[in-house]
Amino acid sequence: MIHTIQADFYRLFRSKGFWITEFILFVIMLMGAIFGATGHLMAIQTEEPEIPTHGWDGIQALINASSQGSNLVFLCIVLACLVLGVDLIGKLYKNNLTVGVSRTEFFLAKAFVLACIGLSQLIIGLVIAFIPATILNGFGTMPDGFIGNLLVTIFLQFLCLLAWLSIVSFILYVSHSYLAVFIGYLVSSTLLSMPMIIFPNIKFLPYLSLQFSYAMTANSESILYTFIGSLAVIVIFNIGGLTVFKKKSL
Repeated sequence: MIHTIQADFYRLFRSKGFWITEFILFVIMLMGAIFGATGHLMAIQTEEPEIPTHGWDGIQALINASSQGSNLVFLCIVLACLVLGVDLIGKLYKNNLTVGVSRTEFFLAKAFVLACIGLSQLIIGLVIAFIPATILNGFGTMPDGFIGNLLVTIFLQFLCLLAWLSIVSFILYVSHSYLAVFIGYLVSSTLLSMPMIIFPNIKFLPYLSLQFSYAMTANSESILYTFIGSLAVIVIFNIGGLTVFKKKSL
């Protein structure tokens, strides 16, 4: 299992796709530092975007970078395809199974690598947003409770990323198709956003969208519902993915 994890990281860091996604992430966050806007990759937007008037300072960069969940999800989906999709579609997982790695161990190894990818992309995104913004526009003013709220934001965004990666992994285990992954992401984004539009008075429905931003830390219900919703998705889709993988024939 450890060798599987090591091999995945080695292959990922040597992949051109990995460095391309890192470059895209850098450009997205740099746009925020300079122009105050980043855009969203393949995202279903339910709110009107604000028109930027200036670039971010350092503190604004950390706060606003937490609203780039859709960009991080899309880039992590690409990386998930590089780590998990290549093995499943190319049936490379047979090599692991034939040398004594069980299907459960293979599944857990991939889940661990994807979790590391999600956390690293989240932290890298904040760092590359903060440093250029601070250099260009100054540090900014830190609001009350900033550190605590930022840590809560990072934790819940990490859970939301894990939830999306669980959905993507499930789709890959079922379909063994890259196309199905991106179609599934768009369909899932739409389906998870529709209930809050149809039933706007039901409190917990907006949190099914699996997105969390710094501004939401002001509401304890937002924190609780996001935590419960993302955790439920992680458990359900990981159990589903493992079940499907165990039943798949070689």
